[in-house]
Amino acid sequence: MSSAAALLLTANIAFAEDRPTTKGRQDANVELRMKSASTTENETNKENAKERVKAAREEVKARMEVEHEKVTKRLTDIQDKVKREMAEKIATQFGRLNDTWTDHFIDLLDRYDAVIQKIQARADIAASAGKDVTSVTAAIQSAKTAIATARAAVIAQAAKTYAVASSTIPTTATSTPSGQEKIMQNLRKSFQDLHTTLFKDLTTLRDGVMKDARQAVQNALQALGKVPEVDEDHATTTPASNQ
Repeated sequence: MSSAAALLLTANIAFAEDRPTTKGRQDANVELRMKSASTTENETNKENAKERVKAAREEVKARMEVEHEKVTKRLTDIQDKVKREMAEKIATQFGRLNDTWTDHFIDLLDRYDAVIQKIQARADIAASAGKDVTSVTAAIQSAKTAIATARAAVIAQAAKTYAVASSTIPTTATSTPSGQEKIMQNLRKSFQDLHTTLFKDLTTLRDGVMKDARQAVQNALQALGKVPEVDEDHATTTPASNQ
């Protein structure tokens, strides 16, 4: 996913530069106005998404605080120190993995938004030159919708809980060898179930709405490339490596 995003970000899209010609100044002014509006919209989307993710995580934390204390207390019944420390570490790693991946997805969506801004600005310049950008406009809107849908799904994923339930840990006979083995068996089963559920959810998100958003941005880029002479509106272009 990251390589595809990088490809999009380095796509060869030309931008107007402020040159001492009337048409150049007009094109640059149009682009600056549209770019400013798009940037504001993108920054708003990013901030809103961050706030919603933060709120979702705080809700999860509050909801699981009491349960986490119960689990931590039950894990102290594991007599083997190494196993106990390992169990304590594993018990918290699923939530951290979910945080890591949802942050990664949000970052990707921010990058997709940035690409759409560039495509929009370039399409506006082409339109001001009399080019038909109807298909590009439609593709841009589809991409924005796909990105918004993906953001909502990522925020929903961030609000999910992946923690061991205290009810899965035996409360009796923990001082005997068989009791200790029972604790470990139940923990292994619980960890396995959490692992399976978490990665199923993340894979569904990655291969579903995230993939749709990436494809929609690619479609918008391709639509822009099909506009006749789209790269010939300016005497000077900016190399893709500098974008």
